[in-house]
Amino acid sequence: MIVVGLSAAQICEVKEATHEILLYLGLPQASQPKGSSALSADIYASYSEAGGVSAIWVGDLHIDDIQSGSTASPVGEMVSWPLLLGKINECYETHSECQQNPRGSLPPRFRVIDVKRRCLVETSTCRFVALSYVWGLSPQSSPLAALRTTVNGMKIDGGLPSSSIPQTIEDAITICVQLDERYLWADRLCIIQDDAEDLKNQIEAMGEIYSSAQIVLVAAYGDSMNFGIPGISYPRKAVQYCEGIFDLRIINLVRECEDDPLNIWDTRGWTYQEAVLSNRRLYFTNSQAFFECEHLIYHEDQFNTEKSRNELFSTRLTISEDMSHFQSFTRHLSHYTSRKLTNPSDAYKALYGISNALYKGRSGILNGLPLLDFDRGLLWYPSTGNYTIERHEIQGEILPTWSWSSAMGLSDSVHYQGKDFYGTLAPWYCLNSHISSSSSIAALNAHHGSQPDDDWQVYMAIAIKEGCVENMSLAFSLETDNFTTVRELFDACWKDYRSFRLEAIPLTMKTDEIPHSIPTDGTKQGVIATRSQTARLRVTPDSSYLVNIINSEGDMIGQLCGDAANLREQALSPGYDSDIEFEFISLSLYGQAVRSYSTEKLRGKKYTDVDGVSLSKVPHVNVLMIVGNGGVARRRELGWIYLVEWGKLRREWKVVVLE
Repeated sequence: MIVVGLSAAQICEVKEATHEILLYLGLPQASQPKGSSALSADIYASYSEAGGVSAIWVGDLHIDDIQSGSTASPVGEMVSWPLLLGKINECYETHSECQQNPRGSLPPRFRVIDVKRRCLVETSTCRFVALSYVWGLSPQSSPLAALRTTVNGMKIDGGLPSSSIPQTIEDAITICVQLDERYLWADRLCIIQDDAEDLKNQIEAMGEIYSSAQIVLVAAYGDSMNFGIPGISYPRKAVQYCEGIFDLRIINLVRECEDDPLNIWDTRGWTYQEAVLSNRRLYFTNSQAFFECEHLIYHEDQFNTEKSRNELFSTRLTISEDMSHFQSFTRHLSHYTSRKLTNPSDAYKALYGISNALYKGRSGILNGLPLLDFDRGLLWYPSTGNYTIERHEIQGEILPTWSWSSAMGLSDSVHYQGKDFYGTLAPWYCLNSHISSSSSIAALNAHHGSQPDDDWQVYMAIAIKEGCVENMSLAFSLETDNFTTVRELFDACWKDYRSFRLEAIPLTMKTDEIPHSIPTDGTKQGVIATRSQTARLRVTPDSSYLVNIINSEGDMIGQLCGDAANLREQALSPGYDSDIEFEFISLSLYGQAVRSYSTEKLRGKKYTDVDGVSLSKVPHVNVLMIVGNGGVARRRELGWIYLVEWGKLRREWKVVVLE
């Protein structure tokens, strides 16, 4: 018998047909000891159907010489500790990159569970282990939580009896005993749940808590805090079998089922940052335990050859591919927004630790967007766009349409326009800032965190020449000047990018330009405004599941980002008026590399100087499709338009308020 990672649907498919079992042998893994005869084999269930042969991947095997002398044993019903503890202690002693690197001090009134005395203690200096787990949909059913009425009793020796503690936390206490660790942090018992100040202090310190923990225990299987941890308080399913055939030992590798409804942990929003912010993690699944640190992965299944993490999909706060804090932020946001939150009002709180770790002391965060990179922060879009973006006001939290938070919980992960960025075309202002005055509104993007991409001066100079920046002009012509002259002209007027942002863009928006329906005294939260260029354009689906932006002549001049499925479905529905025009506002400028296969398509979209030299990138304008209502607009779709085409459109300067 071989237990494998088939989904329920696949199991039914296998049962309903006659299959042949095929083995595809692979070469010995590079991670195997030198001289090892071990092979790997993929298992497929093959069957005939109309038009050919299909196959379902079933699992994989480890095959070696039965006389090899290996002492590795199959994964059993209960966690096998000796080798796991050996790897964990090896990490403690030899992995310098995994040592605790707290991102600040622990919060006031920080509490941990003393597993020896079975009580809560307040401390700021102890070595402790943290627990990451799923609360469940009805956490109030648990008999014990830290409340203002119960916390003092929980500080008395024996104040945390095993009969009252949620089973998952009780199992974590058992694990601490195995690890020889005395103190455990678990949010339900260590944060006073009905104390708003304590909740705020502890949530805002998540980065410090998880980065200070010696190790984080991850209860990766189960749908509630009362579920317990497999292999600790109750046996796991026997999932690994060893068989001898002739002179060979054959053993299946442990794999998790694809759609097990109890694999909840990695679908929940709160648990994501708990993994990202920690240095070491010990995972407990329904079939095995495995240890992960900054250096390696070690599986209880000793035949699993996965020894290191895939950086692009890892939980590291920053990876080598990240060129800036903003790139790290967008990578995490894509993973985070694919998860679920029981309470949408937690959208910012459950990401606070990551946001604070990346941008602490760097001007802060506004409705989920880093102020230091505010222009780039606006360039998000849902992958499929199946739902209409709406503004939400939930339990005191504002989720405006211009923030990714409005898309949280729509089962549609957020992505970012990740092309080369050259600069903003519109100044943004916060209408609910405490520093607003009767004459002007606080500017959001007067500072910029990430440096613009190479040669940004030439691209921005051309955008100014095309009339894309209000009250600004440069005297040059590409018919008589080359790009070097353009760059020198730009540099002579603006010494560097920072002074360009501070001085060149006139911060002239007045409160009397804001629609009367929007108070400027800070009473309406989550509202921003800009004075930007706008144009009215049509859209039409193309044959590749994208939505094109077209001008009045019917020419494609740009596209919406992502699938924009909701708008596409609307445009394809019977009776749709193809002459409907949508309002677009300009946001910023970026460049798209010219590939050899797209040279002909982009003819006329590039800029060439007097010497016949073309720009290496085709400049595009990031645009936002907005829908207005009473002088106030909401975000609908993000898109882009070729700069040369944007310059040909009939545009007007307009104050736009987004909520």
